[in-house]
Amino acid sequence: MNGEKWFVTCGDIADFLLVQADAGPERAATLFFVDKQAPGVEMTRVPRFMHSAVNGHPEFTFTDVFVPDEDVLGGVGNGYELTKEWFTDERLMIAARTVGAAERALELARDWAVERRQFGSPIADFQLIQGMLADCAVDIAVNRAYTHQVAWEADRPETDRKTLHAKASTAKLSASEAAGRVIDRCVQIFGGRGYDRTYPVERMYRELRVDRIWEGTSEIQRLIIANELIKRGTRALTLPVA
Repeated sequence: MNGEKWFVTCGDIADFLLVQADAGPERAATLFFVDKQAPGVEMTRVPRFMHSAVNGHPEFTFTDVFVPDEDVLGGVGNGYELTKEWFTDERLMIAARTVGAAERALELARDWAVERRQFGSPIADFQLIQGMLADCAVDIAVNRAYTHQVAWEADRPETDRKTLHAKASTAKLSASEAAGRVIDRCVQIFGGRGYDRTYPVERMYRELRVDRIWEGTSEIQRLIIANELIKRGTRALTLPVA
């Protein structure tokens, strides 16, 4: 195995790596189980990111790394099918986490708006503040409901897995984008204090940005959703399992 991989989540603390690479003359996408201590595996850099996750996302290079046949997962050419299952779960978890983070941000902004006074009144009395609070509540409520729906469908064996994959992309796209809008409004409600690192909304602003990038960018989610619509029509993707 030869190549490099950037941003390997938890690669700094892991003992083994799951590596997807092109295999054989047909360059078939295949998943490999690789010992991090194997000759030729090198962790070259641990970047510092905007968010503050406990574990790192280092870069690796692979130089003539030997992988025995028993460490080829699912057989040659089945890499995409295996990772699709994992992506479905991971994207649903991102949807759930971003909805929860957005709700926490709104709680903080709502309490601040009620307590903070300007011109003799709580800023919660100002209609532009009320509009931002209302828009946040709508973003959270709608995305929580859809995430619950898709998670429920994921537990049902009769659910078509390819459609479920696209629905998980829908949940991830919608919830992560909505959480970005929510935290942006909440920082605005806090005003200058929202930009102050002693206030939680400032950190949340940094932490939530990555959710529109990792486990498939928002742009990739849109391609997955569009492909499912084109192949199967609107009802398969927009209606819940009966």
